[in-house]
Amino acid sequence: EVNQQIPSWHKKTTELGESEKLLKRQRHAFRSDWMEASLVGGQLQQVEQLLAKRMRIMEDQVPLLQSRIVAEDKANVQRVSDLLSNWEQNKPLMGNITPDDALEKLNKFEFNMKKSQLDQENLIKAKDALGLDVGASDNAISGCLDEVAGLTEVWEAVSKPFDSLTELKDTLWATAVMRKVRKTLDDILIEMRSLPNRIRQYDAYTALHDKVKSYLSGHSTLSDMKTDALKERHWKIILQKLNIHVAFSELTIGMLWDNDLLERKKDMAEVLSIAQGEMAIEVFLNEVRDRWMKQELNLVLYQNRVRLIRGWDDLF
Repeated sequence: EVNQQIPSWHKKTTELGESEKLLKRQRHAFRSDWMEASLVGGQLQQVEQLLAKRMRIMEDQVPLLQSRIVAEDKANVQRVSDLLSNWEQNKPLMGNITPDDALEKLNKFEFNMKKSQLDQENLIKAKDALGLDVGASDNAISGCLDEVAGLTEVWEAVSKPFDSLTELKDTLWATAVMRKVRKTLDDILIEMRSLPNRIRQYDAYTALHDKVKSYLSGHSTLSDMKTDALKERHWKIILQKLNIHVAFSELTIGMLWDNDLLERKKDMAEVLSIAQGEMAIEVFLNEVRDRWMKQELNLVLYQNRVRLIRGWDDLF
């Protein structure tokens, strides 16, 4: 590059000398820090001499440099091939991972691709400088970078509704209000449906959208479980059936969803039916107890031998 600038510098130095002569004929007063054209020309000659020396050294080393560049180019081709193969196999397309994990993976791919792209550009410059065949340009990495940008936009778009759903799933079951749960699910679905069509065609979107819809369709089952009929003994059975090993006080909505509560409606209905039957019996026994606790009995002496309850037949 420096060698290519020499003719231009020579031209400018010549113009500088002619301009200086013209100004001297006009008796122009130069500033104290003015560098005369002859000095500039002298420094240019020094640059040319230094450059010529470097060029001779480089010419002696050209064969070695060429062999190294050819070897590095071959290694880089393999690295690019491995990188693109890794991308095709592991690009975060499916909705079975979290947005944070997907974005982290995309950032790593983007970094590696840009580094590989820069390495390619440097190798092209080196081959051109050493007189090697540059070859046809490969736009494979550029295409992959465009795909990375597209996927990044998708995962960033679904991250907000995903976070809202995660926050809802972390709600403790004991404090959950089913009306608010339903409203939050509706709001998430509305937010997702407002996203552009280019986002909605990806599996990252459809997987989350279908999951929210399944929670909404099974919301009645979840609401049925929010009843006073289910006591601690019943919840032990439910958690055992769902293979959840936490105390009831630590149970969250997400644990119920993630452990297939909505898919086990029959099992849940059986436990709920038993609990409701037991509750009905408890209510009846409480009513009987309350009645007899409040009932006043009048005893009368019968034949001076025993006391009988007055109005016995009216009690039943």
